Amino acid sequence: MIRANQLVGRAVVDMDAAERLGHIKEIIVDREGHHVAGFVVARGESIFGGGTRRIIPASALHVIGPDAITIRGSAIKENTDDLKSLPRVSDIIGRKMVTQSGRLLGSIGDVLIDRGDGEIIGFSISEGARGKLEGIFGGEKAHVTCYVRADADLQVGNDLIVVPDDSLVQLEATQTQASPAADKVASTQAAPQGWGTTRSPSDRRSAWTKRNAVSESPTPSGSRPAGTPQPPDPNRPIVLPQNQDQVSRSEP
Repeated sequence: MIRANQLVGRAVVDMDAAERLGHIKEIIVDREGHHVAGFVVARGESIFGGGTRRIIPASALHVIGPDAITIRGSAIKENTDDLKSLPRVSDIIGRKMVTQSGRLLGSIGDVLIDRGDGEIIGFSISEGARGKLEGIFGGEKAHVTCYVRADADLQVGNDLIVVPDDSLVQLEATQTQASPAADKVASTQAAPQGWGTTRSPSDRRSAWTKRNAVSESPTPSGSRPAGTPQPPDPNRPIVLPQNQDQVSRSEP
């Protein structure tokens, strides 16, 4: 697997045109949030602005190399306009994660991607972000290097992502530290296959999609909550009870 931040900033080369197109600025995921759908490639940008951006579909990917990814420009046949509205990896970076048992994990620091087919494998937890959450959650924080499986039953809200306790996978030390030598070996092990392939719908939850929650809304004017007695109508005439034992008083 490869981390998303290992791809961002990497050069993009069109093999057919023998041309450097730019570097990866952002990673686009499909609407379900299960696979990489494409890349935003920037060229000529600086801190003062300028430059150009273009979208490359994941289906054009040829190889993820240690210094650049290569694509086949002739393979870009689909309309890339459809990719513009899709979510980005950057959309969920920094989102806070808590287990169902109430354990604070931290914030999403990176997204783990399968090199073979571009599937989103999981979300690594950023240890450096834990200190910023002390104002929200008290107690002792766990200091383990782990990631949350992307295929877990994720509960996504406005502020938090709640994950099952069994969705955590601890990473080995060798898995958390990337080196140029290891990257070169991994890049030659298997060429990407199936990136950007259209797949059938899945029941798997997405970290990019918020669940429909029951929201509290103010009671509309003129309506009453259930169980509230009807207030008296001031325009309704008052009918006095007819009591035979009642003592009547006559006017003087």
